[in-house]
Amino acid sequence: MRRIGYGFIFLLMFCILFSGCATFKPVDLNAKIKSGQLVQKTDNFVVLFDKSASMGEPYLNRERIRQAQAESFNKLSGEYGPTFNPPYRIQGAKEVTKNMIATIPEIKLYAGLRTFWSDETRLLYGMTSLVKADYRSAINSIDNAYGKTPMGKAIRAAGNDLKGAAGNSAIIIVSDFSEIPGIDDIRPEAVMEAITKVNADYGDRLCVYAIQLGYVPDGKELAEQIVQNVEGGYTVNADKLLTPAAMDAFVERVIAGNCLRYKQLAAQTKEKVVIVAAEPMVEQKVAAAVSENKVIVLAFEDVHFDFDKSTLKPEAQTILKRNIQLLKDNPKAIIRIAGYTSASGTEAYNQKLSERRANAVQEYLINEGVITKDRLSTIGYGETKPAMYEAAPKELYSKAAKANMRVLFEIIVQ
Repeated sequence: MRRIGYGFIFLLMFCILFSGCATFKPVDLNAKIKSGQLVQKTDNFVVLFDKSASMGEPYLNRERIRQAQAESFNKLSGEYGPTFNPPYRIQGAKEVTKNMIATIPEIKLYAGLRTFWSDETRLLYGMTSLVKADYRSAINSIDNAYGKTPMGKAIRAAGNDLKGAAGNSAIIIVSDFSEIPGIDDIRPEAVMEAITKVNADYGDRLCVYAIQLGYVPDGKELAEQIVQNVEGGYTVNADKLLTPAAMDAFVERVIAGNCLRYKQLAAQTKEKVVIVAAEPMVEQKVAAAVSENKVIVLAFEDVHFDFDKSTLKPEAQTILKRNIQLLKDNPKAIIRIAGYTSASGTEAYNQKLSERRANAVQEYLINEGVITKDRLSTIGYGETKPAMYEAAPKELYSKAAKANMRVLFEIIVQ
């Protein structure tokens, strides 16, 4: 009986993690298309699907996993179920891609699905008219994750896939944008060379969208570099696309060709705006700045702390001195200082610790930088919104734990 119960619990955890299975009910966009509320500007798309070794790593979202673990607790024995084995990134990638296809309205699209792994890239679907059932079958046929990450090769191949296609196109990269050291070689320089070549070929007829699985900081950085080095790009974490409403907003963006025009933005020099890269609302703020012809500078650096400490380290003070100069150079910027912690300890304690860390940074900025208090405010997020998921919260000095013991800057007013 216990084995049956645990099997059901694992299935429940999978569905909770991906909001997929049979529970995902896509928003019907056909009415918006017919009424003209949603205007199709994208005529072709190809999904580049990463099935390299790093996509075989667990796909982790702390809040959902805690919920699933709570469900597996046996009150009679006082123990948890068998060792928790969360689904892999490749499973999450398949779910988010299928949910995207399900959300696309009944419009004419020329479509492709290309996988990449080891030193290979293969077109599993297309290029041909989109038939959703056939496209889903192609996604389901994707097998295990292994080998290196020839993303650059896949991007170049996608450029060839779109040759001769009329109208506007989209390349959608579904990946963790990271690697397993010693096994998985993503070669960022090759990726950037490839995206530069494709951008030169298609210019403003192409939008590039990056969907990241997981929360590897280096992967996030590469995804952002890709979309900022084409005529139009947009990046989002797969966790932000779990609900039908969120996926609806993303699909509408793709269909309407609504990608941020970073290169056009960089050409404008009317006013400088400083926005922190990790700030949660950065996409909305970038979009607002684009409409006002402002330049975006992703500049503020995070400050990290030792375990259970809110004392600034010498290296943190060095970073803050650079941030102080940015504040002086941008006197209109009003900043919220956000504190975070690792997963170890109770939520209540971590909340207070995150607030102490934010306050320590605020005090330093005021005392050392002559920054007036009316330009600063603080907030503590505790252990929520981690930079990296901590698979083992009891490991106090893991790479993930160290990444989460931080303070970052959120722009409130430019």
